[in-house]
Amino acid sequence: MLDQIPSEIISQISFHLSLSPSSSSSSSTSAASPFDSIPPINLLLACRTIHDAISPSNNPRLYAKLFRAIFDIDAPERRFRTVPQKIKRKAKKRRRNTNQNDEDDIGDKLKAQELMKELKKRVKTLLKLRNMVEQNDVSDVGEDDLWTIYLMLIENDGKNAEHLIGSKAVLHLPSFLDLYHEQHFLAAAVEPGYPAETVGRSLAMWIAWLVGGSGPPDESSEQREERMFVLRPYVFAAQQYPLYFAPWVLPDLPLTKPLPPQDNSNPFVADLTPRSRSVAVEHFGRQLSLCPPFLAHAAILRFFYRRLGEDIDGDSDVDVDMVIPPFMSIQANNPNTNGVRVNDLLDGIMPGTEGILPSNPTSRAPTRPTSPIPQQQPHFLITNSSIHDRDFSRLKACHDPLSTKGLRSPKWKGSWDGCWEGTFSFFDFDAFREMLAGHARALYEGPYGEQAQVWRIKETYVRKTGWQKKQRQTEDSNDESGDDEEEEEKEKEGLPLNGPMVNAGFPTSELPNTLANLASAKAEAETLQQTIQQQIDSIPGYEIVPIEELDEMLSLDDDDQEESGLELLLTGTGHSAWGKFILKGRVRSWDGMASLVKEYAPDSRGKWIYRGYVLAGDIFVGRWRDTYTPENFVGYEGTFILNRR
Repeated sequence: MLDQIPSEIISQISFHLSLSPSSSSSSSTSAASPFDSIPPINLLLACRTIHDAISPSNNPRLYAKLFRAIFDIDAPERRFRTVPQKIKRKAKKRRRNTNQNDEDDIGDKLKAQELMKELKKRVKTLLKLRNMVEQNDVSDVGEDDLWTIYLMLIENDGKNAEHLIGSKAVLHLPSFLDLYHEQHFLAAAVEPGYPAETVGRSLAMWIAWLVGGSGPPDESSEQREERMFVLRPYVFAAQQYPLYFAPWVLPDLPLTKPLPPQDNSNPFVADLTPRSRSVAVEHFGRQLSLCPPFLAHAAILRFFYRRLGEDIDGDSDVDVDMVIPPFMSIQANNPNTNGVRVNDLLDGIMPGTEGILPSNPTSRAPTRPTSPIPQQQPHFLITNSSIHDRDFSRLKACHDPLSTKGLRSPKWKGSWDGCWEGTFSFFDFDAFREMLAGHARALYEGPYGEQAQVWRIKETYVRKTGWQKKQRQTEDSNDESGDDEEEEEKEKEGLPLNGPMVNAGFPTSELPNTLANLASAKAEAETLQQTIQQQIDSIPGYEIVPIEELDEMLSLDDDDQEESGLELLLTGTGHSAWGKFILKGRVRSWDGMASLVKEYAPDSRGKWIYRGYVLAGDIFVGRWRDTYTPENFVGYEGTFILNRR
């Protein structure tokens, strides 16, 4: 009788059986889930006809349908269908020549076979990790399994998270993260030296950030202290844990040839050798080359992120630490260089600077942000996959400074424009020097401070003076021979800036910016325009893109954009307890790394360079560095985190 049932009916029966939780779970302590019935083993064993009708090899459409019912699919389809404009242009030309009108030819659609492979991988991974949690042992968790969880989280639009968080979860991810913290992060922290940065630890740190922010709401003070202890190396050892897709001193990428290797025997010499971070990852049956997300990014976010209502003063450890801020330790013109309580810095004008810092209220510390990001349930970073699209594109396009073309200026439009608030941190200078000298334990014992600040940033696009788009004659040519020819490799021509990278490539002025007027909103706006003009004047042969032409410029294909020299400059103003400051810099188009020089003005009260990225959720994170130390040496560094007001 069974062999008389049409295969379509058998497939439909199998589909509904697979979605119904099995009555007998593989473990008495595990909740039943759809995964226990995928594939439906009892039905597969019924007879050969049914087996042939619903086996994965013969019926991938069934399992593709199951995948769409169980998991989110919008994000991977959206990301896989993102095609370079040059390929789109060729596809359109191909359609014209063949009289095709189907736009789907341009995209790269996920096929049933690929969805089936991803379903099989996820079921296997989640059940395996669930078993590890039940055994209280995640010491042997593989990188592939962590990639699966990470990608599920940044693709989540509602369905994926149900299998990882909550009462219906197949894998209780918070329990897994607790075990990983104890058996990997904590175990590494108590060993001598620096904990190694591995792909697995990077992914686990990011999974912990995406799921729980800086820690669970019911975290005890002992648990928080332990978590902060574990995070310290990744946050404060700037010379040990990379934060950039390529060294920050390289203004234009990709490179056309490797740079000569550097001597790394001197711990005070910076390691600026560009390296590939490419990792092969199987995703939907495809082999992708990706850059693992940076461990230090997630560590900084987890260290300095605060839940709603949690104040900087709430950390008793920081409250009692006496820290000399970088401004006071480097600038010797202030006679009062005694230790300053962090709370004193945050609550107003820095002690000992009453005669130096302006006394008007706008020069005081901004209202302390209780949290760069409000705490939500579920965590806001896994409720909308679209906020991760740009980060995923960067991981896919910027894993090797030599072999990957990277991204382009239009990708970053609007990323920085507007008002930001957050904090920057500074690690005790003596402890920092001890750490550089090889005393890793100074990382765990040295005090640190944290300072609130507000930024207002304006974006300005520039291009080569007088540039006009040229018509591409090859577009309408019937000669296809040139389509497959490799273009001659040439060095990327970026902005003609010859200043030091500690000044974001802009030439340094002999006189400090003592004439800047930031006393009122009107004066601040005028200073901003003057600073933008100074930036343009320092770039010979470049002009501001007229606002009426900007949209057209941003829609140009990659070749035209490169030919036009389209680049993004950043300019701004801000204030902290140390006073008001001017910001100026640029964006490295290849990976969207912003380099901004922060100069206190007037009175020349210090200059620092900030380098970082805007990540998912509109979080600007990175490190600042002193501008006195040459770029080829390890400078005094700290971290910063800002979010939109």
